[in-house]
Amino acid sequence: MKLRAKTILTLTTAACVAAGGMAVAGSGNNATVLQKTPVTANTGNSLSIDQTAADGSIVAGVKRTETNPDDAVSIDVKQGANGNEIEFLTPGTPLITADTAGAATQDGIGNEAAITVTGSDTFVGLRQIGDNNSTGIEGITAKSGEVLLFQNGNGNTGTLSTSDSAALASLLQEGNGNTATVIVSGTDSQGTLAQIGDGNTTDLNVDTAGASVSFTVQGNNTSSTLPANVVSSAGGGQITIIQRPLGSQ
Repeated sequence: MKLRAKTILTLTTAACVAAGGMAVAGSGNNATVLQKTPVTANTGNSLSIDQTAADGSIVAGVKRTETNPDDAVSIDVKQGANGNEIEFLTPGTPLITADTAGAATQDGIGNEAAITVTGSDTFVGLRQIGDNNSTGIEGITAKSGEVLLFQNGNGNTGTLSTSDSAALASLLQEGNGNTATVIVSGTDSQGTLAQIGDGNTTDLNVDTAGASVSFTVQGNNTSSTLPANVVSSAGGGQITIIQRPLGSQ
């Protein structure tokens, strides 16, 4: 579905509804969409939503909080490869949160998103501000919990997925040309990733029951040779990491 100017679309299903590029089925699913594109633009935004294998799922908005990663309190700092610092912080307030009353929003030109929702009572929040942001080839795959994507900038690509009763997969991209993947599959686990800057490539994979992992990258052109991969943690617990270029404050 490609729409111009300002379009608001709400779909609610008790059985099955299909409209444009959106397939919504199952029982009690709801999708609210807002697309805004300048009237003079030659290219619109594109959004595909598939809820055919879901029950009680919601596709709606996501909000940026006023939290700044710099407000976190440092516990320990380690020097990593490539001159980067790995700073361990106290848990902070989330950078983005679900906006159940809002709409999945694309505000700009050439933004693309593909959302596939399965399971029961799953929530997906989407907001794209800028131009040519996307969810990549694999898109958003939500099988459980909450999946949140907030892109503010141009040319960002974010792929997210939850499975195996995971609670949360969250991605914030503020800047241009960032690429990220967030995969969360541990029971009641949470994975949140933030990229603040330009040209960063980061992966986060959480496969630990009860774990809560927050990974923030601040800087430009950083790249994780291997993904931040959390596969075991005694009793779950919370891990908060921030990565900055060496010497930055």
